Amino acid sequence: MKIVNKTKLQTDQLKCFIREVAKKELIDLKDSVFAVVYRRGGRNGIAGYAYYGMPARVTLKIPRDFQTDKVELAYVVAHELAHSQGLRHKQMKNQIYSRKFANRHGLDWRQHYLWADGLPLETATVIVSALDKPSKEQVIRQKRDKCQAAMGKWESRVKRSQNRYLKWRRKFLYYESQLEKAASSPADLA
Repeated sequence: MKIVNKTKLQTDQLKCFIREVAKKELIDLKDSVFAVVYRRGGRNGIAGYAYYGMPARVTLKIPRDFQTDKVELAYVVAHELAHSQGLRHKQMKNQIYSRKFANRHGLDWRQHYLWADGLPLETATVIVSALDKPSKEQVIRQKRDKCQAAMGKWESRVKRSQNRYLKWRRKFLYYESQLEKAASSPADLA
């Protein structure tokens, strides 16, 4: 399983959290990819989306001011894993993966995922000191190296396009000469 974490939450704890949800839901996460990102526009609550089919490819969206509601996060992970199993919302009507169903039938979905409250899920502490700040010369050198790498990529593309042009030009000249031979041959005159 691969985690692409673009939040301040600790990646190793996120990985353990998602594995635990999958274990409780009896889902194998081999070759699965989870992206965890912040929600845009100041929206509240946790959201997500998943592609239908395995291996799971899931994106979880959390608010920037994420107050760790682990129960809701566990529910969203389970819901998206159900999508990766091929279930659509209509097929989730009679299951705990649907909050509407749970609320309508007196089931407490929060109680079902209450075990997630005991799992660790903390923000990573990043300490930035003045010593870690790169000097102006280092910043310029990094930008120069990035430009050099991009130039090398484009030089390679130019060479490939020139070679392709020469290949097609040779073919064109070959067929041009074949046309001239065919036009001047006496077999075609008959």
